[in-house]
Amino acid sequence: MASDSAANTPGADSAAATPTASTQVRPGGAPIRRYMNEKIVPHLLDGMTIVAKEQPSNPLRALGEYLIQKSNEVEQQGVSKTPE
Repeated sequence: MASDSAANTPGADSAAATPTASTQVRPGGAPIRRYMNEKIVPHLLDGMTIVAKEQPSNPLRALGEYLIQKSNEVEQQGVSKTPE
């Protein structure tokens, strides 16, 4: 069984074999990562934490509903912060 999990985990050998792949930054990679980290990841992690604690019978629906609710809250905060 240990060999099964090791086969699915990228090892240091594969990273060492292709140093250019790990050091190259794809054009647009960094801005996309920043966008995701600023706009999506915090809310997604909060929702996943709630789903993990509550363990609802339909976790995808619960996460989706949480994200829709959070989206509405963020939109309302953006509207209230907009200068007139």
